[in-house]
Amino acid sequence: METISKPCVHSFNVEMKWNIETGNGTMTSGRRMPVCFAPPVEFGGTDAVWSPEQLLASAVASCYMTTFLHFAKMLKIKIRDFYVDVKMEIEKKDKLGFKATKYLVHPEISFETRQDEQTILDLLSKAKRYCIISNSVNGDISVEPIIKNN
Repeated sequence: METISKPCVHSFNVEMKWNIETGNGTMTSGRRMPVCFAPPVEFGGTDAVWSPEQLLASAVASCYMTTFLHFAKMLKIKIRDFYVDVKMEIEKKDKLGFKATKYLVHPEISFETRQDEQTILDLLSKAKRYCIISNSVNGDISVEPIIKNN
């Protein structure tokens, strides 16, 4: 008898409300802290709150970081410090409007103990390959790490 596996599905929900008076919105999800958002200055908004473009870049950055940390934990590799910066480029694509075309991920990672080069390369590769957000966005994703291997 053949076993049919069920797909693994997770669902995530956010709620948003726009404030006409302030010209920005508030995003909530469950008991999490609210996030204020508005269009960026480049599109007639403000630099006082998060823009959808910054939230997209931060989704790539935070997913890359947490995926890397997940695999490091599985291998019992202790991280001393982890910083990541993502530069996202948005280009106008004729009739298609604007589109995020490039994500440059700059992780700076410091390990508590010295790691061999292959282990570090494997962690960097897995973080990029298994990041849910990286797998969901269009555009080229490049990773240029700085490793502090004690």
